[in-house]
Amino acid sequence: MKVIIVGNSIASYTLASALLKSADYIDIEVFSDEPEAPYYRTRILSLLDGQSVSTLAMKPALESPRYHLHNVHVDNIDVDTKTVYTSDGGTHDYDVLVLANGAKAFRLPLPGGHSDGIFALRTVDDVAQLASWLDSHKGPVVVIGGGLLGLEAAAELARCTGSGVTVLESAGHLLPLQLDHDSATFLSTRLKALGVNVMCKASTSNFLSKGDEVSAVKCDDGFTVAATTVVESVGIRPNSFLAVDAGLAVEKGVVVDDRLQTSAEDVYAIGDVAQFNGRVVGQAGAAMDMARTLAAILSGKDQKYVPSVASSMLKVAGIDVISIGEVNSPALECVSRTDGDVREAFFCRDGVLVGATLIGSRDHFAAARAALGKSFDQVADKLGFSAGA
Repeated sequence: MKVIIVGNSIASYTLASALLKSADYIDIEVFSDEPEAPYYRTRILSLLDGQSVSTLAMKPALESPRYHLHNVHVDNIDVDTKTVYTSDGGTHDYDVLVLANGAKAFRLPLPGGHSDGIFALRTVDDVAQLASWLDSHKGPVVVIGGGLLGLEAAAELARCTGSGVTVLESAGHLLPLQLDHDSATFLSTRLKALGVNVMCKASTSNFLSKGDEVSAVKCDDGFTVAATTVVESVGIRPNSFLAVDAGLAVEKGVVVDDRLQTSAEDVYAIGDVAQFNGRVVGQAGAAMDMARTLAAILSGKDQKYVPSVASSMLKVAGIDVISIGEVNSPALECVSRTDGDVREAFFCRDGVLVGATLIGSRDHFAAARAALGKSFDQVADKLGFSAGA
């Protein structure tokens, strides 16, 4: 059986790796626009330190007579004849097609948005262009978007440039999808000590420029923040163009069922390009879960995709920031503690643990994840509390 995978990021790598181990009757062909070996996108900012792209590579490298990587663009697909057409004039037949071609960074469609010095970071080439710009443009930096990638970018830029960095977040607090308000405020205070100033409820209205280069970011309320460099981190948009042209069902992303199959037989989608149950998750963990599930399905197992509990774990300027489960509903009860640079908050509904946020420490990460769905009183001691806290 011949499986063609379009895209070569973490979803593609995880799927190919699993298939090579579990199904010796499957031949795999991967098509990718990027010349680099598959790499961890969440680590691309380390390239600003001069690290080699090879340090980001997913390991082990995939080497097998059943695995073939083509560095060529896929122009279109024909789901009726099961054919993939590439930009070099090639035609490639498949038994199974997997769309794992990810997403692109969303750019704000605002006046002045085409000025030089405004970047969105998604690939190693994006970071290389930013690094080249920073070599000749010193001065204040603005990051638009206080989500996971925006904060990582802000912290790294503050550290490597020595310039002041301002984060503009349109929501009421940082990481609005991952943190409660009090935990976000705690994190903002820690970031300020590291040279990152956070402004919330700050929606960007337009960019100002001097000549061709950006000079400031203007907010809806008229407040202006000077900037010689701007990084936009305002989400992603799935690369669904192949699916649209092929006539597949597409909404926010390429629609898949619980077997990760699209509206066309033998065509699947995983990772950032896929939409399941109305959502495009856009997280590496979900992409890997989808890939493992699909590998099992293609290996002949009767398996369905079940999303895992939402969680995220990152380091921002060396600060552990962890979010598990449900943390933002106003109806939740919160049990929290703060000790120096560490804040832990646990969220319950009717006495049952449904979520947690941990900042500055990951000591209780495994315990909190294992305790979800259990009575807080029953697990309080494992989380460092006395029962009835």
